[in-house]
Amino acid sequence: MESSKLVVTVALFTVLEDFNLFTVPTSLVSIGSPKDERFGMGLFVVTRKSNEDAVRSVTEKRVLPASDVRPNESIEQAAQRLVREELGIFAPVKLRQERIFDNPERQQGERVISITFWGFANLEDVAPVLGGKEQVGLEIVHSSSMLDRWSKDGRLEQFDGLCRFGGRYLPGESSGHELATATQLGWGPLLDIDHDEMVLLSWRKLRYAFGGKLDPFRSLGATALPEAFRLSDLRELNDICRGERSQVDQFRRNILNESSFIAESSIKVERQKRPGKPATLYSLRDWADPNKEGGKLLGFDD
Repeated sequence: MESSKLVVTVALFTVLEDFNLFTVPTSLVSIGSPKDERFGMGLFVVTRKSNEDAVRSVTEKRVLPASDVRPNESIEQAAQRLVREELGIFAPVKLRQERIFDNPERQQGERVISITFWGFANLEDVAPVLGGKEQVGLEIVHSSSMLDRWSKDGRLEQFDGLCRFGGRYLPGESSGHELATATQLGWGPLLDIDHDEMVLLSWRKLRYAFGGKLDPFRSLGATALPEAFRLSDLRELNDICRGERSQVDQFRRNILNESSFIAESSIKVERQKRPGKPATLYSLRDWADPNKEGGKLLGFDD
């Protein structure tokens, strides 16, 4: 009997805003439907056209980056090698293991066991590799426009967090706390094989960076926003990563306090051209900035 193949798969998230979409090849950025809408701020996951021998695609759908685990490396080393050598992202990326996908029938023709990792990278580190090996691109996970649309039709009220790849139903009298993929919701499949489920479960873990009392940027190991940003930018990032709409006043109270990880910025002019009138700008405190010396990365369980 042929032995099983062991691979690592990485769900790598990043953030892009529609007003600076010109910074990346638009042909490699999928924003879902409708195609012509402005999405505002978007959370994306890195995808490929194919993974060659690691994961053989039987459709034209895109896949998450994956690679065989070599005999002389650990599983985590294989995941880091995939990000560095195969995707070409050399900036530090904090990867966390999600789970093992070992359904014997998950792929046709051979037994492939996949161990999934997830991480977050800043757009400036992802943008240079787009269009590279096996046509690396971005697939939208959530956006401001989706939140607005789903808030109006009441769809968000049914879920404990919802994104384009699925969500988890709120428990009620007639239902449990059940997970629903994009296919089960009638929106998919979006990616090939079982990669929709990988993205959904990885996104569910990413949401925890924006919950509780931990500051999100040290948890993610990336800054996600420019050096100076508006409080509304931080709230929008929180909302698209959580898959929920927060209340403006409550969010402000939760963030702006004596122990806040942000402070008013010394930068008075925004470096990027942004829509809307000028607003107070904020920056991360040095201890909360993963790029600053002394900024200690935080984990969810370490």
